[in-house]
Amino acid sequence: MIVVACFKWGSAFTADRVNLLFRAVRDRSSVDLSYVCLTDDPSGLDDFIEAKPIPEMGLKPENWRDGCWPKLSIFKPGLFPGAEAVIFIDLDMMVLADIAPFAERVKAMGDLHILREWNPFVYNVLPVAWRPYRGAQSALFGFRPGEMDYVFETFSAAPEAELKRAHNDQSYLTVAARKIHHWPHDWCVSFRRHCAWYWPLSLVFSPMRPRRAKIVVFHGKPRPWDLVQPEGVRWGTSRKFGYKPVGWVLDYFRKYGFGAPEGAGKSG
Repeated sequence: MIVVACFKWGSAFTADRVNLLFRAVRDRSSVDLSYVCLTDDPSGLDDFIEAKPIPEMGLKPENWRDGCWPKLSIFKPGLFPGAEAVIFIDLDMMVLADIAPFAERVKAMGDLHILREWNPFVYNVLPVAWRPYRGAQSALFGFRPGEMDYVFETFSAAPEAELKRAHNDQSYLTVAARKIHHWPHDWCVSFRRHCAWYWPLSLVFSPMRPRRAKIVVFHGKPRPWDLVQPEGVRWGTSRKFGYKPVGWVLDYFRKYGFGAPEGAGKSG
């Protein structure tokens, strides 16, 4: 059994975001998958999604809001009985292809498989191996249950001390994981770094739809639902932004989501 898992706590993300993600994963999958949402509120989830409470690991309320530390509870022993591999995906991601290769890679190699944090644009002229290493990016990772128990056990035994080792969950995994494998570089792209254009080109060209990547990662601004707002609504950062809905993102929402917001794709 392969488990695809996500987290949802607080009010930042709704059940619609979970449903959007998992509908896309299920539609594109070539293998049977189980879907688990670790959450403090299971209401509104699709019937095929199993809701589980987020395991307790000694976190204070402020740790839930800063650094995504609850993600580490995914490594609690026995949380996914019978699973051969677990693939964790953040809710602000777009799944464009079958994720079976991710699971097969995890099953074959073991240890922690995780995104490598991207470098600034200037380093793109260098081969990946020559670029400065910036650690792990925890928007997408996979593991075999039982092999990463030590992360949960070490953290929950002394949370205050462990919080001092890193400023967020992905920095912690970078230093705490005994062995890390990074996903193949072309499997995942950053929307902000690889799809969006710099201003003023962003006013002329629509963000590029990746042709080879299996997953588009959204980190920081914008998030995918920002890209389906009506024309005239600004999205993006100070140097990469636009004022129009992005067609291929809009199509994704219409297929897997709850419909685009009223007026999306129209002027005015």
